[in-house]
Amino acid sequence: MKIKRFVGNSIQEVMKKVKMELGSDAVILHTRNIKQPGLFGFFKKKSIEVIVAVEGTESYQINDSKEFLETLKRETKNDSVSKEKDFFEQRYQIEDEIKKIRSMIESVVNTLDAKRSQLPDELSGYFDCLIHNGVNEEVAFQILTKINQQININNKDSNKVKEIVSYTIKDFLGEPSPIAYNGMQKVIFFIGPTGVGKTTTLAKIAANLSIDQRHSVGIITADTYRIAAVEQIKVYCEIMNIPLKIVYEIEDIYKSLSNFRDKDIILVDTAGRNHKNQEQMKELKELVESVNNKEIHLVISAATDFETIKDILDSYSFITDYKLIFSKVDEANNLGNILNVKYYFNKNISYLTTGQNVPDDIEIPNIEKLSEILIGESNYA
Repeated sequence: MKIKRFVGNSIQEVMKKVKMELGSDAVILHTRNIKQPGLFGFFKKKSIEVIVAVEGTESYQINDSKEFLETLKRETKNDSVSKEKDFFEQRYQIEDEIKKIRSMIESVVNTLDAKRSQLPDELSGYFDCLIHNGVNEEVAFQILTKINQQININNKDSNKVKEIVSYTIKDFLGEPSPIAYNGMQKVIFFIGPTGVGKTTTLAKIAANLSIDQRHSVGIITADTYRIAAVEQIKVYCEIMNIPLKIVYEIEDIYKSLSNFRDKDIILVDTAGRNHKNQEQMKELKELVESVNNKEIHLVISAATDFETIKDILDSYSFITDYKLIFSKVDEANNLGNILNVKYYFNKNISYLTTGQNVPDDIEIPNIEKLSEILIGESNYA
């Protein structure tokens, strides 16, 4: 049984989100109104919180009416009794499952209410807003608790409170860290799981470095697992008039680097790796460690759920120094994961990609704008 929380400005908006993500079989378990912060918060409509469940594969042991079920089993002597037994077994399984789900929902709601109650009214609305925008509840609580511990919020007007919350979030997000040429040749690796758009992202950055910044650029691709990937990067290189080298073995990279010894920046496109495949991760580690004076950018889809992102980043723990690129920002329901990842892993963010167009649809993060989006004062556009 999968359980998820949805928030929207109306029940119709929430139901549309539910249907898109979980389908029409989802069951509503809990609804309530929540507050939203803002300068004119008293006049804003309340948001609707809906917690829903959809049937999964998890099974539960039957506890209720166990004695009755055992008696029924002993009395099973023909098909009609057997069918009746199955009916009651399913009925009590469903009832027991619903009880467990309701208990889980009450626990989640109670946890949120408990954290919300520890914050002054001036901050509790921001707690709901951050969660609504995809920020992990613990991250939201810790950030707002820090504000409450350091600053006397009670004597501040709503404008000043908003300014304080926004500034604090900007501080957590930190300054962006795009690629910068320092006069020495730099090798830039692009790594990450399959399907996040590494090759397209590399092409966008290559265009910016070579055309806009006038640097001498070379590209190496080690993504030879997919024929389409090699063809794709070849097309980009031909259009941008950038030389390309293909690496089939780790030893090939030494020759490629030698051929590019006159280049300012060398961009290396790696194959998408399954973060749960230890052998693939070992190959990536060997490739990355074969080069000095390197910079590593880990590409993650902003549309991926946070638990999966945590697993991915944990699997890359063998790399101590890397920057983050969030791709597919245009496909994400919200941008809370950017703050979540920054809070838990404290890696600098270098770029956001917002579509498939090359060389467009990539930008250096606007930290002030991100902060306003997360507290509900702006929309991403």
